[in-house]
Amino acid sequence: MIVFAAEVIETIPKFIGFAGKRSFLYKRLQDLLQRLNQTILNPNPMKDQTTKPWFLMTLSWSLSRVTNRRRLLLLSFLFVLTAATAFAQGCFLSTVGQQVRNNAGQNVVLRAMNLGYWTVQEGYMLNPQNGNLVNCEWKMKKRYFDAGLSEAQVEAFYQSWRDNFITKADIDYIASLGFNAIRFPMHYQIFLTPSQRTARNNVIRNIGNHDAYKAALQTALNNNQLFTDPNLEGFKMIDRLLGWCASNGMYLILDLHAAPGGQGADQNISDLFYANDLWNQQVFKDVTNKFWERIAARYKGEGRIAWYELINEPNQVPGNQVIHDLYQRLITTIRNQGDNHIIMIGGNGWGNNYDYMEPYTFSPNWGLIYSSHRYWINASDDWVRDPNPNQINRMINLTEFRTRHNVPVFVGETGENNNDWLRQNIAWMEEWGIGWAHWTYKRHDVGENAAMMRIGGAYPTDGVGVMSSVLENIKYANNIKNNNTIAAVIARNPAPWTTGCYNAPPQTAPIGQTIWLRGNNSQYVCGENGTQAMRCNRASIGGWEQFTVVDAGGGKIALRSQNKYVSSENGTAAITCSRTTIGDWEKFDWIINADGKISLRGNNGRYISSENGTAAMTCSRTAIGGWEAFNWGTGTAGRIATEEGTFTAEEQRLLSVYPNPTEGSVTIRVNEPSQVNIISTSGNELLQKQVDESLTLNNLRAGIYIVRMQNASRIITQKLVVR
Repeated sequence: MIVFAAEVIETIPKFIGFAGKRSFLYKRLQDLLQRLNQTILNPNPMKDQTTKPWFLMTLSWSLSRVTNRRRLLLLSFLFVLTAATAFAQGCFLSTVGQQVRNNAGQNVVLRAMNLGYWTVQEGYMLNPQNGNLVNCEWKMKKRYFDAGLSEAQVEAFYQSWRDNFITKADIDYIASLGFNAIRFPMHYQIFLTPSQRTARNNVIRNIGNHDAYKAALQTALNNNQLFTDPNLEGFKMIDRLLGWCASNGMYLILDLHAAPGGQGADQNISDLFYANDLWNQQVFKDVTNKFWERIAARYKGEGRIAWYELINEPNQVPGNQVIHDLYQRLITTIRNQGDNHIIMIGGNGWGNNYDYMEPYTFSPNWGLIYSSHRYWINASDDWVRDPNPNQINRMINLTEFRTRHNVPVFVGETGENNNDWLRQNIAWMEEWGIGWAHWTYKRHDVGENAAMMRIGGAYPTDGVGVMSSVLENIKYANNIKNNNTIAAVIARNPAPWTTGCYNAPPQTAPIGQTIWLRGNNSQYVCGENGTQAMRCNRASIGGWEQFTVVDAGGGKIALRSQNKYVSSENGTAAITCSRTTIGDWEKFDWIINADGKISLRGNNGRYISSENGTAAMTCSRTAIGGWEAFNWGTGTAGRIATEEGTFTAEEQRLLSVYPNPTEGSVTIRVNEPSQVNIISTSGNELLQKQVDESLTLNNLRAGIYIVRMQNASRIITQKLVVR
């Protein structure tokens, strides 16, 4: 929104014919837009928009000062601004338990692309055949300095690099692959002024200047001269990304990837001079705090920003308490700015260890999300618990940490592996509803690699003579698609269509099949032949209790019964099955829950509820509970009641679990090849296996489990009781 407001400010004088920025009306509008950014764009939906009367009063006053033609133009601008304001507000993300949601109450799972290599050049990207030749960005710059280039020449090269490496064409392409978010790894140096960057370049030329650089930063802090210029390169890059993301319905994650001083001992990822200087030197902590203070002050009203990632991959830090203490300071600073954005916590050990950093150790601790970075974990190890429950890079530890602390988790980096691993890794994250970000979008290489795109031709490490060709080859038009990697990574991505503020995930709905729906009360949903509100209170299946699943386009479905369609009534009245055509109110997302039941989300972002059969059904619930989950199947076979639940004879023929209850051993038999999952009642997946005929399990612990069978045509679940 801030970007949009700035564009309107620059455009209004051109249309209304005033002399320029000296106009009293211009100044009045500028004040209006600034106050809009500060107030009407408040991301907290619970806060009253108390400035609305002021806005209308100012609008009325402004319109009274201009001619009819100019009034129309001005009204058009402000109408667009107001509409964009409301739209941006609806996009704001917040945390609700283990979920991330927007203001419309929709659960949001982000599938993001990392823009690595753009502002932080890692050694293996600069030269993948010899990553140790130059293992970080400042050493690449030093090679240029040592070759005789001036600071102006080196800075000009890096400016061109930033201008050409990522453009709108890149973001458009990423969106076309089904991604709904961008993770922007930022080097703090892009937020320095030219003179401050010169002080840092002096360290690159001669490491003996490091103390002078620290002193320069301290002086800038003392004089309030850090990150204050709104035209700093970093701000301009964020603003461009926000505009490109907005045009594609995408979110932006701000990741402080290379922190002041360096967040560990790994030069490759943080471009540091001395190991752990962020934790050892107070000035770098203060600079980091000032950085997030400025970011929060500038972007607290920007709904397209999903969250702030305070520090990327702390590593080899001797003890987590020092990390915790800085995070606590940063959280307090951001919240004191009135910023309600989600805040991401990154653990030690390259973003995976959270000893002494659990949610209860922070205050305030609302709006937190926890990061994990998953690289090179053997699939066979993913479901073997790390003995430390706060080490969460394995899937089982990650899902259990989420459940234990009732907090969302997000895999901020994953990739750099073979395609089989990528497919399995993403399949598990999708299965568990965990958002993720692929590392990375593009980098140099001679052949296909794990990025989406590769940059051909000479490497930057080849020297001064290839600098011009490097700047050409990094452009989108000259990049080479890694088609096999792309196919592996996006196999489960949604089609690039937008619902609300995010790309909705795909769900496998039984298009073309005629189904029944059974509520949590073991009664069936009835369309009532379209003559009255629908209810979930039928004991058996007849014609009114059967619905044909129709493809409604854009990944949504419609339900048809007796040649009429189910309507959500936009959540303002009980649902009916009385519409003759499919409109927005007749479109639903088919959502498969972890236990195999399904939920239906209307175009209003709310879920259909059975109301437990005691009242007419509605589409007004903001979250999925027992009443919002339904079993489904085909046919009208009679029901068979057992201790494990209620099933048709057909379902028992297709999936047999015996003995049940059991003392610890059980045989699962399927009538056709299927994927079988064993899921605990807490949502943890204990087993996933392709079964052709039967599977025997021994030594099961006492408890209640869900056995889920899934193949191309159906999903069946049964309860398993182990005594």
